[in-house]
Amino acid sequence: MGTASATLSTNLHTTRSHTLPRAAAIGAVVATVANVAIWAVGRAADVSFLVTPVGSTSTTEIGLAMVVATTLVAFAAGVGLFALAARRSDRWARAVVGTGVVVAVVSAAGPLSTAADTSTGVLLAAMHLLTGAVFAVSAAWARH
Repeated sequence: MGTASATLSTNLHTTRSHTLPRAAAIGAVVATVANVAIWAVGRAADVSFLVTPVGSTSTTEIGLAMVVATTLVAFAAGVGLFALAARRSDRWARAVVGTGVVVAVVSAAGPLSTAADTSTGVLLAAMHLLTGAVFAVSAAWARH
């Protein structure tokens, strides 16, 4: 009976450790594809995607490569912090997920305040929120 218990514990640990990479990969793809879709629909609707970065006087166009790279980097940073926190405790893991959601919401103010037009600001802010939401769902899926 002790052997079965040890085997069950090992199997649960192994399954759980393989779930995070799977959840992270699926989440990264979902967030990236959704953000690319938002960008493509915006471009088709003639949204400029022009922003004036803080401290600059010139505008920058947010292109497809920047959307993909920013989504993947932000998602990877969140998953990396989540993985480290999850090794410590469930409480730390929940704190990282909560912090990630707060960061997504707060960061959405950036495009709203720096965009050249309202449509650009709304679509870029939506990308921030979507990435945060997909991160939270992916992390929750990995924890269960």
